[in-house]
Amino acid sequence: MRLKLLTVCALFAVQGAQCLTVDVLRAGAKPDGKTLCTEVIQQAIDRCSAAGGGEVVLPAGRYLSGTIRLKDHVTLRLESGATLLGSTRFEDYDPYNLIRATNVKDIAIVGEGVIDGQGSAFWIPSNLESSRRLYGWVPTFKHDHPKDEKGNRAAPGNLILLTECQNVRIEGVTLHDSESWTVNLHGCDEVVIRGVKIRNYMHGPNTDGIDIVASRNVTISDCDIYTADDAIVLKNRTERFWSRACENITVTNCILTSACNGFKIGTETRGDFRNIVFSNSVIKAARADEELAKTGAASIDPNHWGNALAPLSGIAVESVDGSRIDGISVSNIVMDEVRAPIFIRLGARNAAKGKSNKPCPGSIRNVSISNVIARGASTASSVTAVTPVHVENVLFDNIIIHTKGGGTEQMAAIELAEKRTSYPEATMWGQMPVSGLYLRYVKGMRLDGVQIFPEEADKRPLVLMEQAENVAVSDFVTNAHNAGSAVFLMKGVRDVWFRDVRIPESAPASSWFEVKEGSKGVLIDTPQVGSLSSTRIRSEAGEAVSVR
Repeated sequence: MRLKLLTVCALFAVQGAQCLTVDVLRAGAKPDGKTLCTEVIQQAIDRCSAAGGGEVVLPAGRYLSGTIRLKDHVTLRLESGATLLGSTRFEDYDPYNLIRATNVKDIAIVGEGVIDGQGSAFWIPSNLESSRRLYGWVPTFKHDHPKDEKGNRAAPGNLILLTECQNVRIEGVTLHDSESWTVNLHGCDEVVIRGVKIRNYMHGPNTDGIDIVASRNVTISDCDIYTADDAIVLKNRTERFWSRACENITVTNCILTSACNGFKIGTETRGDFRNIVFSNSVIKAARADEELAKTGAASIDPNHWGNALAPLSGIAVESVDGSRIDGISVSNIVMDEVRAPIFIRLGARNAAKGKSNKPCPGSIRNVSISNVIARGASTASSVTAVTPVHVENVLFDNIIIHTKGGGTEQMAAIELAEKRTSYPEATMWGQMPVSGLYLRYVKGMRLDGVQIFPEEADKRPLVLMEQAENVAVSDFVTNAHNAGSAVFLMKGVRDVWFRDVRIPESAPASSWFEVKEGSKGVLIDTPQVGSLSSTRIRSEAGEAVSVR
């Protein structure tokens, strides 16, 4: 970084500008964690920017501050042992956020120090039953948001808010105890976030890790994020950005701990998303004995299904407000106790309420998810749409899922509503009539080398397909814990092909394939099956099913 800074300074020198380094301690800041240092830090930033660029340095110590604003060509460096401490007084924020920048370029937040928002000072306990419904049994606090004299919400909000900024770098710092979203990239371009650690409380409301909102050309790598809400999420929620795609995003080599979603596109999807890559990462649940999880864990509903501190989904791809999502690649992901490993949802919530010219529902196309290992799942993965559209061209390749199992006949009998306008979440249906994978209104899907293993005997089908078209299943493997009426249950499907499906002979399922009336073009090409008269196939669709 210092080499890069010297290069930048040399450029400024050639142009006749002066590159400054300002030590806030020498400039008059008191590192006692009690004296407000906002003015000293802001003056240092302003001086550097006015001189053409430079570096504002926080040496070891605790610097209490309200809102500070980054300016063009300025790097904020927190040295080892330095903490930028967010004030716990509403009046010290102007109007929100500890660090913010608007329409600036060439800015950076770097170093080995800590930015501590003290956001939990702005929360109050909530109705736990209500919060469990919203977050799937995660007990959370709620924001304490009185209004200021102008009628605005008086609270810090995002720890870092960068709006329409270009050439941004956030590297090495630890971000702790955000009041709301931790890092919000709002309409930004050319952003690198590397080696950042985020540590938020598991009972915190809306404490997303990194939000990429209508931004493009963003690289996130080598980050360790621990937070109650979505760890990394892509959105488009602001009307002036609806015509701007969130695109060219890469996320890699990260550890994501969340009680909501690990990597997510949505929920606000009023603009398009394309060219998104997520790879080489771990998604996991928090533990009840971890310091940041203890308050939330103490109030967990004992009757929850699965781990209440676990992510609701590991990978979530959602279009519910008319967005077009195209070109998503996810690979080399390991999940530990994620409830639903994969959740893809094309819905019609239409939060734009007629203000957008995008038709709703939108579209989800060309999604590749490969080389995934998920242990301790408790909810079926799903790929679903609502009429009259389909999720199109999805590949699941080399995916291994170990799921809880234990489903009952009563659960198997549940009919899932379309939930056309519902808030999208992997647990949106509650208990599901399927243990492993649910497909509804999908077209052009391939399952290659998928392995799903219930840990306990389960009376539900392992895979449920409804109104699915052009689905190819090959090299599929499961275990002997499938004990329901069928392993694969198909309702109203068209052109579905099975090749080399491996189910143990000892599996107590009544049949391996059950095809309901209204289906056509089902081809079963797997050596174990034999003929149509075999008990392994039960069909109400007659000649619509063939065996090779």
